[in-house]
Amino acid sequence: MKLVSHITKMLSVVILFSIASLSYAQEIKPALWKVEHQGTTSYLLGSIHIGKGDWYPLPDYIMDAFNNTEVLVVELDGAQSTAAMTKQMMLPAGQTLQSKLSPKTYQKFDAYMKKMGMPVSTLAQLKPWAAATVIAVLPYLRAGFDPQFGIDVQFISRAKNKKMAVIELETVQFQIDLLSTLFSSEDMLVDLLEQPLEESEKLIDFWKAGKIAELEALIEKQMPADQREVMLTARNTRWVKQLTTMFNSKKAHFVVVGAAHLTGNDGVPALLSKAGVKVTRLK
Repeated sequence: MKLVSHITKMLSVVILFSIASLSYAQEIKPALWKVEHQGTTSYLLGSIHIGKGDWYPLPDYIMDAFNNTEVLVVELDGAQSTAAMTKQMMLPAGQTLQSKLSPKTYQKFDAYMKKMGMPVSTLAQLKPWAAATVIAVLPYLRAGFDPQFGIDVQFISRAKNKKMAVIELETVQFQIDLLSTLFSSEDMLVDLLEQPLEESEKLIDFWKAGKIAELEALIEKQMPADQREVMLTARNTRWVKQLTTMFNSKKAHFVVVGAAHLTGNDGVPALLSKAGVKVTRLK
């Protein structure tokens, strides 16, 4: 179940992955925000939760900001919770994924797995929502992308090496519940099985170039309003309350959350501004 182990390390993913052309560090210029509050400067960076080794090192303006902070803030440090997540992804003994899906959907699922060069039995014991998370990321894993090169994962590693405090905005259980709700519909699994990759390629390109407006437009196109409310807006609102409290401590924080959370009037930068925190786009 090595594949499942990979997936459980990335349950915080809002699907912003790509199998686009080879990326190089000098081409990556993600958006970065400066956050000023009560005389202390913090920073806010959008993350892609899976990546490639040749994305690194990141640009100096990002690393300089990180090195001038005291606390790293991330959605979740999932590396410590792989076993618990894997257990919740599995069906009870005696049940199979095939028994949980309609014959028509399972046929599509079987065909997709064959196209990926994997036997359908690989995921036979997964709950439908867990199988959907695998379907969402499998093409990217096969294309050489790896969770260990996700932006947040890399900063967590650096922070721990520096003995820097790491704060999580959410719990493992919250994210499991979120994904199990999001992917509870069989229609969602079918959509994933039929989803073309081209627009996901655009998402990664927009992130790399710091094109937040274009990223916002694409997310609105791909994600229905009710899903955006659950996956983005509601979480952003909770995070801003947490972040405002952190900024009141007068410690410099480096905040890394999924890039989709930084877009639009209900994105984290906009909501922080509404809460009276000075937020300035640097790059």
